[in-house]
Amino acid sequence: MDKKSGWAVTPQRIVVNKNGKSTDSRPPGAYEILIVCTGNICRSPMAAGLLAHLLPPQLKHVVTVGSAGTNALHGHQAAPHAVQTMAEEGIDISAHRARQVSNDLVRPADLILTMERFHQNAVRQMILWNRARVRMLTEYDRDQILQDIPDPYGEPLKHYRVSLSVMRPCIEKVADWLVTNSLITEQQ
Repeated sequence: MDKKSGWAVTPQRIVVNKNGKSTDSRPPGAYEILIVCTGNICRSPMAAGLLAHLLPPQLKHVVTVGSAGTNALHGHQAAPHAVQTMAEEGIDISAHRARQVSNDLVRPADLILTMERFHQNAVRQMILWNRARVRMLTEYDRDQILQDIPDPYGEPLKHYRVSLSVMRPCIEKVADWLVTNSLITEQQ
């Protein structure tokens, strides 16, 4: 932290004050997270919704959370059971529309979280540098490290709840990591 100005910059480029104002030269959305699954109608929109919900107000203006699929049902809404599962958590993902993962989405992402090893490999093949920014979501929870998040597509509601229960501790750790590495300052 620069003692004179009171501002802090991290390697992750999340720089904010307590009012959520970005203090670096990047525009709002200074840190981009992309979450990837297969169809982009179940797991990744659920995870993106949960992560966005867990961000403190100070980071909501500088962290962008999006999702995409390796075999997306482009333009489709989130699966009804995914919407219902998240609504039970007080999170509305009904406006979500599926997108195909592409270079245009991958290139600006600072962190790319995948649901399965297959997704991680597919995204890593799209990029030539900094492949370490592509991680399996379960890497953030030691109890689940390198485990795939179960795909509830086409299954009853209870399977969506199970997927969310597997994702939750990982997403909570990502949110904690973002807060820890943002160096939110008390200066306005």
